[in-house]
Amino acid sequence: MKKLVVILLFSALMSATAMHAQFSRIVQMSQAQQATSVFSYKGFADVSYTAGIGHYRAGKFEATTSHGLSSGNLFLGAGLGIDILKTETESGGRWEEDMKLSDNAYMIPLFLDFRYSGNSPIAAYIDLKTGISFLTGDDYITINDGILDNDVSFYLSCSFGARFALGSRSAFNVGVTYSLISQRYYGYDDYFYYNDYNGISLHGIGITAGFEW
Repeated sequence: MKKLVVILLFSALMSATAMHAQFSRIVQMSQAQQATSVFSYKGFADVSYTAGIGHYRAGKFEATTSHGLSSGNLFLGAGLGIDILKTETESGGRWEEDMKLSDNAYMIPLFLDFRYSGNSPIAAYIDLKTGISFLTGDDYITINDGILDNDVSFYLSCSFGARFALGSRSAFNVGVTYSLISQRYYGYDDYFYYNDYNGISLHGIGITAGFEW
């Protein structure tokens, strides 16, 4: 009887040891898989201001958010935002009130976002957003000696600067930004509007600040 009890206790001890070892292996494998995970979610929120440059100019305040997947130093995602434009328009009485033209406008950009950044506490980053943008609330924007209508515009925003780590995944970013909006343009030659088939490009240079998590 004593031998049977000893055998049963020994068997239970061996089973418990085997189960503990198996559980430890499962935990280690899970931790290793998490450590070597290729992709993880990442989000960004950015605000910027760019001053217009060139013959056709528009100052632009922009707020955007991007969401996607990161792997190491790389991020690829998609986002949207809102742009507040202040265009420069020639003075004069050529604009008719019933055309509902304005030199202030709101645009909605939709874009893909590609970003590269270093891993050190203070590191360089470069960010490229490209997609489309369209007017909301207005049918036209007056600019210089013509108008932009509410057709879809090409959108691009590129920034580079410094990334300041705040934690294992969060950081504050600040940098220099170049922006571009390109679309068809209707000029005015004191007699009638005409479609400039070459279109125009609104270029801007400014600054961007943002937060990532």
